[in-house]
Formats: sequence, structure tokens, C-alpha cells
Amino acid sequence: MIDDLVRSLRPDDVTEESYQARRADDLTRAFAEQPARRRRSPLLAASGLLAAAAAAFVVFAPSTTVPVKIPLETPVATPVLTARSVLLAGAETLERTPAGKGTYWHEKVRTFTSPLDGVVVASTGETWYDGRDGKIGATRDVKTTFADERAEKVWRAKGRPGLPDAGAERSFEGMVLAWGIGTKQVRQADLKKLPADRAALQKWLDEARPTGEDAGSFTFAAARHVLTSPASNAARATLLRILADQDGLRLDDDATDPVGRPGLAITDATGDHTLVVDPATAKLLAYVYDGPDERQVDSPPGTTMIPARHGTAYAYLETGWADLPR
Repeated sequence: MIDDLVRSLRPDDVTEESYQARRADDLTRAFAEQPARRRRSPLLAASGLLAAAAAAFVVFAPSTTVPVKIPLETPVATPVLTARSVLLAGAETLERTPAGKGTYWHEKVRTFTSPLDGVVVASTGETWYDGRDGKIGATRDVKTTFADERAEKVWRAKGRPGLPDAGAERSFEGMVLAWGIGTKQVRQADLKKLPADRAALQKWLDEARPTGEDAGSFTFAAARHVLTSPASNAARATLLRILADQDGLRLDDDATDPVGRPGLAITDATGDHTLVVDPATAKLLAYVYDGPDERQVDSPPGTTMIPARHGTAYAYLETGWADLPR
């Protein structure tokens, strides 16, 4: 599945709306809602049985026949953090977040690519886009790291592949960007109109999914585009609930994103796609692709197809609606 398509030979990524006004109590409340598939702790279950047995035990005082029950404290189960609870909490937070204000969708992203084994190239880009016009900042903070000296020698011998163009700041003028989500070519205006109704959004995803592709894996890949776009908060919340109902999700509650920020990492059943979220605000921190390299395919005239490569990651540093900087 080719998941990036940019109109007018412009391989810029779509941006995400700022997750503002999120409260830790949203997560705490949502986490307390136990998922249907959660297995009860054997220790708590045993404690409950003992408590029930003890509550039925009756003590008789020597001079009376009145039974007295021994008062017992009721054990309280500690909420269990799961991938499902994290996604559902994020959905609730999104629904409570007011829409941002501004003319341009702004994004500042640090991108990590792996052009060769043992080589990682990182760079930071920034864009402002209103659907037709905008501005792109100069690529900054380019850094290449190597697993060992041999990897560096091979990379240099091959002409230093993977280095981004270090062009100067420039403007979008009358340009239309489109992103490939499966079989669909999606523009900014299309993302704004994504449905919040679950059945309608599921139908949209099913129509976009290429024939034969795993539904869960495709939805996780599509989530990166939708969650980092100017889609409505309601539509994005619906997508999180669709993700939450997938089987086989894995949660790492002691993860960090590619720039070192602590977060909760949710990985799909295939292990190819990971979303890293902030545990306090449910903000999407990063997306990591660990699937196989996709092959380049022919693209329509005037477009550039960017196949996903193993080890590619996007860390979202700043996102949301804003005015064009002067």
C-alpha cells in the first residue's frame, strides 16, 4: 500500500490539528471504564471470594444470641491501562476539545528515514497550508546517525542517500496537495469533510482499502494521515474508536517517541504500525512504520508517489490552525 501521494511534485506530509485543552482527568475517567475483554486479576478474584466467605461468618457473644457480622473493607480494583482504554480516552478528549482557529494548517515535524541498513537520517520541516496557498520553511537540523563505522562507509560510498533537499524557505502559490490514502487521492478539503458517523467513516475506509490488504493494518496506516490532518475532532474521535475495537493491539506503557518524549505506544496486530501518544493529554506524538519496504509504482502525471520504507518515523512537534507568519 502506497500511503503518500503529493500533487504537483510536492512530497510534503499533511499536518495535524493541535490537541489543546486536554485534561488528565479525562484519561483517568475513561481508563476506569473496564474493557469488555479484560480478564479479572486472579488475586482480586480470590480476595473477593475470601471477603464473601468472611462476610457470612457470624460471631455470637457469650451472653446473647444476637448474631453480629464482622465489618469488612470492600477491595477496590485498580484500573488497568490497555491499548483500548488509551484509544477510547483519546476519543473522549477529542470530542471535548474546541476547534482551533486560524487560516492555515500549520505543522512542524521531525522525520526519520532509514535509506540503508544501520543509517538513520533525521530532519525537521515546517509548513502552513490553506488548501491552495501557503508557505514551506527551509529544512533544518539535518542529522545522520550510524549503527557502526561500516554503515557510515557504505552510506558515503553510495553517495549519501536519504539526505533531504536543503532548499530555502518558499511559498505555495496556487498549488493543490493530495495525499494517497489507499486508493483515494485526498485533498485538504476532503479531509475536512470526513464523516463523524461511525458507519459512514467505516464505509469510507473500506472503499479506500486496496483489495486484499488487511483491514486492521490499513486502518492503522490511514490513521496517521487522518489524525494529523484538519479533519474534525468528531471524525478523528470516531477513527480512534474504530481502532480501539481491533483485536491484537499491543501497549507499551513505558515508551518514548523518536525525539525522546515519554508516551504510550500502541502497535497493531501486524507489528507494522505504531502510534505514540501522550499519556496525560492523548496527543499524538509520533507514528512509526516497521513494515517491509513498499515498492515504487507508476503514478498519475503531475504526481509523486512516495512508498513507505521500514524504519520511517514522524515526530509531531507543533501542529494546528495558525496564521501565516510574516
